[in-house]
Amino acid sequence: MKMPALGLRALRCVAGALIATLALGEAAFAQNLTTLRIGAASNVLFGPVFVLADSSNGIAARHGLKIESRIFNSGIATMEAALAGDLDVAFPNTRILLPLLKSGKACFKGGIAFVDVNTVNMVTKADITQPRQLEGRKIGTRKGGIGEVALHMWLAKQGIDRAKVQTVNIAEEDLPIALAKGSVDGIIWPEPTPSLALEVGGSAVHRFGDIGSAFRDVSVVNVTCDWVRKNGDDGMKKLVAAWIDAVDLLKSNPDAGARITAKALQLTPDDVKKIWKDGGWPGGWPANLTDGQIDMYYTYGDYLKANKELDGMPDMGAWISSKWLKEVAPGRVLLSKYKY
Repeated sequence: MKMPALGLRALRCVAGALIATLALGEAAFAQNLTTLRIGAASNVLFGPVFVLADSSNGIAARHGLKIESRIFNSGIATMEAALAGDLDVAFPNTRILLPLLKSGKACFKGGIAFVDVNTVNMVTKADITQPRQLEGRKIGTRKGGIGEVALHMWLAKQGIDRAKVQTVNIAEEDLPIALAKGSVDGIIWPEPTPSLALEVGGSAVHRFGDIGSAFRDVSVVNVTCDWVRKNGDDGMKKLVAAWIDAVDLLKSNPDAGARITAKALQLTPDDVKKIWKDGGWPGGWPANLTDGQIDMYYTYGDYLKANKELDGMPDMGAWISSKWLKEVAPGRVLLSKYKY
């Protein structure tokens, strides 16, 4: 049956009004989202950041957030951007972060753990089979980086004077070749570099030392105090809840997480999954707060104090707080020793 012209025009008007209403609703929803600028290094361990920044999964928007992510070449660069007011969330090297927090030059709030994993491994020449055999040898790493810290903390646990083991400053990408060529007797750095060194060196090299017994990579999600003041407890709860969902996606659907991460870093999903497997991911994203994590910060602080890089620990309670996580997911707060 042919619809009367007037009825057809009325229907078109109703449809147009509905489309306009929906468009206005979407615009209003977008305007109500809280912007969060996150800095990540060019590394697969930042999977949760890449998941949050990928709008196709809807996690950030579901929690009222609009994520703007930037990729930097180092944790130091993200810290500098955060201090300049260009980022709201950063993941700086703990060696840099603790002194800045203690001096008051940086102010962050940490409401949930980012990583808690042994990311650092050592690969040495195959003839090195005992810790004492490292004395007088050369170990390649980045001077001042996480590898050097992990090596020194592990040597201390073994009762070996760090001065008896020479560290050689080598760029991360050059470490596997340096070991294969014999320029150094070993290398120490986070994955995937140790696994690459094993591939390049073949039977002439092997993994050596239980580095994780002395050093774990622990970091909270550091949110600038300025962002917290502006967005309050509600903003922090949104972030904590969204972070949990991002980690849950990575653990429940690692294939999807690998695709998102690969897209962000211009890798292949298979590359990402291999690196994750070698480095203990996605298990290294705990999305909780534990006594062990804070213990590791104090252990790290003791190392920095012995190294005369830190004159005392920052006010940990002013930095780390479980109050937001307690409201969002109380079962993820595993603190008894510390009352933060």
